[in-house]
Amino acid sequence: MSSDSTENSPEKVAPLSPSSRAITIFLLTVIALQIIVSLVTFPLLPARVPIHWNAAGQVDGYASKWFSLIFYPLMSIGIVVLIRGLMAISPTLDKQGQRANLKFANIVIAGVVLLFLILQLAATAIALHMPIDMTFVIDLAVALLFIVMGNFMGKIRRNLSGVGIRNPWTLANDTVWERTHRLGGWLFVAVGLLNVVLSFIPNVRFFGVLGGVLLIVIVTTIYSYVVYQRVVTHGNEPLSPPFNQGE
Repeated sequence: MSSDSTENSPEKVAPLSPSSRAITIFLLTVIALQIIVSLVTFPLLPARVPIHWNAAGQVDGYASKWFSLIFYPLMSIGIVVLIRGLMAISPTLDKQGQRANLKFANIVIAGVVLLFLILQLAATAIALHMPIDMTFVIDLAVALLFIVMGNFMGKIRRNLSGVGIRNPWTLANDTVWERTHRLGGWLFVAVGLLNVVLSFIPNVRFFGVLGGVLLIVIVTTIYSYVVYQRVVTHGNEPLSPPFNQGE
């Protein structure tokens, strides 16, 4: 009886892959750095620090430096707990797909937590009266995150855990899901590369990110509907089976 229970233990059923362990170590390291930055800079900060910037890069919101002490580390911890918690409790359509989705989720978590560290460093520098262009930092960091996400998006499998481009047509069919995410991956990379360039042009930074997101949403929605009509409604066979089993 005891041997059966060991075979069904979480480590046997879903062992932590080397890449997952590396991501976990990376996350813990970044969060530790955030805490160190908060503690070291706290005595140096003024009583009120900037926490919000408008599209022109001007400070339009302030808070107590105690808020700055806990905000960024707490946000990073919250993102890790939220996304990994949702992945852990969500129903699984297939184990291979779950592994691919978990890999993508880990990449996104790592990117977002690193983004929070960059924002914390920039906001702290601004509070200490250093000449930092916050909108440039935000736009460039988001553009790089888009590029990273785009490179992994084509591997995401249809799921119930909230990962991926989700609409009635992608959720209804594996082929529609695959085709949409392959296109979405290319769009994310293209929008990211474009915004790397636009981040150096102050007047168009904000519109580049906003316009890029709207473009991705509109194009992938229309495309998924068209593919659904072709594959499901009209019964046309896909050009290739969804997600090569050898991957």
